[in-house]
Amino acid sequence: MSEQEGTTFVQWRERAQSEVADDRPKIRMIMIVAAVVVVAGIAIGSIVLMLS
Repeated sequence: MSEQEGTTFVQWRERAQSEVADDRPKIRMIMIVAAVVVVAGIAIGSIVLMLS
């Protein structure tokens, strides 16, 4: 598959980000909050596992 066929991941990511930012800013905030919750859960889980 050559570089000119289809869209690259970077193009897809930029398009997805611009669509989220333009159409629905609330979804962007929900995704940020969800990412923070996931990272916090992983950090707390690893701390608990290390202490046990």
